[in-house]
Amino acid sequence: MKLSKAEIKVLQHKWFRINAPTGILLGYPKCCINAFCAQPPELLQQSIPSAQDKLRYEAACIDGKFTGFIPCYKCAQLVISGKIKLSQLIRNRAEYMAQFPNA
Repeated sequence: MKLSKAEIKVLQHKWFRINAPTGILLGYPKCCINAFCAQPPELLQQSIPSAQDKLRYEAACIDGKFTGFIPCYKCAQLVISGKIKLSQLIRNRAEYMAQFPNA
């Protein structure tokens, strides 16, 4: 069943409210948080991954293992091209991780 634009906006807003604070706390770039929040699971389940989605996932992996941080398309291109490392996109990570010494 195809969702209306209004239904999509509601899903995106809800997904943003749930996930943006965590992304900010983890030090993820705002552009990456916004891109992640634009694709709530309900929308992903209804579509076939695009070439951009596949590139974003590829950039989210280190040594073939998924990291959990999915960069936006622009940042994913930088990671894939080798211009930056995925970890360089994350700010204040050490500060956050200090709160979880066993992490």
